Amino acid sequence: MGADTLPSACSFATVSLPGGAWGEGDQPLRELRLRPATEDDQWFLLDSLDSGLLPSARATALLQRCLEPAQQSIARTLSVGDREALLLQLRSITFGDTMPCILGCPAQGCGEPMELTLQVSELLTPAYAQVRKQHELSIDDEGASYSLQFRLPTAADVDAAASLACHDPELAALELLRSCLAGATHDGRPVSAESLPGAVRDAVAAAMAEHDPQAEIDLELDCPNCGQPLSVIFDAAGYLLQELERRAQQALRDVHVLASEYGWREGEVLQMSAGRRARYIALISETRNRERAR
Repeated sequence: MGADTLPSACSFATVSLPGGAWGEGDQPLRELRLRPATEDDQWFLLDSLDSGLLPSARATALLQRCLEPAQQSIARTLSVGDREALLLQLRSITFGDTMPCILGCPAQGCGEPMELTLQVSELLTPAYAQVRKQHELSIDDEGASYSLQFRLPTAADVDAAASLACHDPELAALELLRSCLAGATHDGRPVSAESLPGAVRDAVAAAMAEHDPQAEIDLELDCPNCGQPLSVIFDAAGYLLQELERRAQQALRDVHVLASEYGWREGEVLQMSAGRRARYIALISETRNRERAR
């Protein structure tokens, strides 16, 4: 498909999850049906900027829209890694596998922009060999023994925590742990999430990351300017949302220029491809330049 257009057809592709969505059965659902993002999804995202939805919740809502209707409720139950994988695959079936990026070097005194070309296929983690609804962890901390049962955070958990983190990051982290903790004991006695020592909470977070490696995409780079080795987290949700929003903003500018010049209505302008709109706008610019040159 063209780089300047969104697909209009709603054909669904079968895509794989590294972990799998848990339902009532004993085995996770590891394949979902996903369609490309369309212009309607583009406008939904742009309009949602006014609703107060944070990027995490907007990414979940986008996935929900693009899943096959019978599977849409699964979007909020996906683990963080599965949601990341699904967002990457949504990007791939909408725009293609290649993702151009520009990153500013975070090294002090550098800040040089770095141009990267990422491939969705290279960022996707293979299917996890072992998946469980619930995980267990035993840890000793300062002579005390802790035993914990937890599940992986879901998209719904992360969306709620992201909203809370705007006001109280520590409480957001605690609420995320509380949501995922199925049980905890201290020397055999039940304890609450908030009573767990920091080292135990950190151990649970590390175990969650170990069981869901797709959740954090870590890019290892060397800055071509300063030579500093860098570790950068790639945010699939942020990348795709920005890409769709930029296209929506460009379409709005196209409507403004063409409606002002020709009196066309918004619907008439949006029926044209982005490339055709650009050619009309180029003609307008050429005409205005000739008039100014007289």
